[in-house]
Parts: sequence; structure tokens; C-alpha cells
Amino acid sequence: MTKPGLSILVLLLVAASPAVGPARSQTGMPADVAKQLAAFGTEFDGEIAGQTAKIYASQPRVYDPARIKITKNLAYGPHERQQVDIHVATVRRSDRPMPVVVVFHGGGLVGGSRAATANVADYFASLGYVGVNGGYRLAPDAKWPEGARDVGAAVTWLKSHAAEYGGDPEQIFVMGLSTGAYHAATYVFMPQVLLPGTARPAGAILLSGPYSFDFKSPSKGELVYFGEDRTRWPDMVIPGHITRGDVPVLFTTAEWDNARYLWPQAAVYKELIDKHGARPRYRQSLGHNHSSQLLSVGTPDTSVSRELVDFIERTVKR
Repeated sequence: MTKPGLSILVLLLVAASPAVGPARSQTGMPADVAKQLAAFGTEFDGEIAGQTAKIYASQPRVYDPARIKITKNLAYGPHERQQVDIHVATVRRSDRPMPVVVVFHGGGLVGGSRAATANVADYFASLGYVGVNGGYRLAPDAKWPEGARDVGAAVTWLKSHAAEYGGDPEQIFVMGLSTGAYHAATYVFMPQVLLPGTARPAGAILLSGPYSFDFKSPSKGELVYFGEDRTRWPDMVIPGHITRGDVPVLFTTAEWDNARYLWPQAAVYKELIDKHGARPRYRQSLGHNHSSQLLSVGTPDTSVSRELVDFIERTVKR
């Protein structure tokens, strides 16, 4: 498949930040963590994801988990995976409704669970926000575009229930990593595939999403989710099909992301600018690999979390 947007990607990467050594002292990433992540290189699979999770399991937290109240397994749909967990601080910092941040995990379209992103919901709850850890159906139970519809259904449910937890129904932000970012991006940019009445988000944070794929060499998850009719595949990717470009969005990629995540990101970014006049925000997460971006949230390494919070705060103030 032709890989558009590479020229703009070069500009984005150059503008993001100057290249430095593996210690990355200015980001707060511990030198030993940076060294281990760099050693993995740009390849990424389940084994590396597991090793990355082990690295971060021992990292200190900037919040006290005992001060977070979690209401688990709230259903927004009939399937067992159509559930969210809502995280709030035990002591509210403000009487005004707070932004809601709902995060969706990755997993290659056929795997993953909310356990991988609980720290993200915890962290935002510790700041006084309403943190939401979202689940969605996996292939083969759900095929395209059901992942995006689940994201939309979760936001629609939260719009009706966020106030019960101190959240602002008008300030619901969706966040996704990898497959979660793909589903969230389809929901945000392609409302034509959603069910009628699906709520609109206040903004989106999309981390290393596979917004398109190599049609000649699809992964097992892509084959299962997109189906065997290859003639339909070109209509199921984000590049070339964006019909909504006015939702504020922050894109990130990781320094150690494989190129399969970079060129679709650049293509989507370019399309938003050229065809929709949008001003999307972009950040390269230096020192990070595909999964460490969200694993670092809530640790002393604020290189990712500060960008997420700044985007939300600036969007709320618009």
C-alpha cells in the first residue's frame, strides 16, 4: 500500500524535540529504564509488551492508590466487555464538575484488557478528574466498525452518568493506545459509521494508533477484525475517510515505534490539515516504546502525562 504523509512526518519528528542520549534526563525517565527500552529497538510484540510492563511495575507512583475509589464493571452495553470502571478521588478538590477522561487499551484487535490501563484512570482521578477505564469487544466477537461503536457507546453512556461521579458531561475526553487509538480515531473522525445518537467527545488523545495497515501482509488480528473480503479493506482505514475534523486532538507516537505506526499517523495528520483546516497537536514521546507511554503515566516520569494534562486543560479553557 502506498505510504502517504512521510514528508510531513519528517517535519513533525524534527520539530518534536532534539535527539539526545538514552538517559533522557530532561524527561524524567530513569536512565536504566531508558536503556532497557532502547535495547528493545523498534520491534514490538507480546513478549516485549510483557517485559515493558515488568519494568514499570516497580516504578514509584506519584499518587496514593488508597485515595482512589473505583466503581467497577459498569455496563454500557450487553456484552461482558462493554463495561467501564470509574475512578475518582476519595476527597473531591472542587465542587464544580470536572473533565472526564476515558482510556481504551491496546491489544492487536483480538486481545488486551482494562488491567493494562488502570494506572491511567487512577492518575487522572488523583488530579481531581473523573478517570474512566474502558473496555470494548474484541474480534472475532466484534468486527469492523464495532470497536469504534463501542467507544461511542461508552461516551454516550458517560454523558448520561458522568455527573453522578462529579464529572462534566460536556467535557468527556477519549484516549486510546494502539488498537484503542484506532477505535477511538474511527469514532472521532468517521462518524458516518457510528450508530445514530452517538455522543460527541470534547477531545481525543490518540497514542500510537495503527490507523491503516499493510494490505499485502495483514496481521492475524487485522484479518479477523476486517474480514476476508479484501475489497472492503481500503474503506476501513482512517486515511482518506475523515469526515469530522473539528474535534480537538492530540496525537503521539513513541520514539521506538515501528514504522507501521508512523506513516499512517502522518497521513491522518496531513489529511486533517489539508482537507479540514484542523490544527491537530502532535508529540513524539522520546525514550518510549509502543506501550511504555501509558505505563509511565502516574510515575515520576512526566514526559507523557504532562503533555496529556496540558492538552486537556487547554482544550477545556477554549
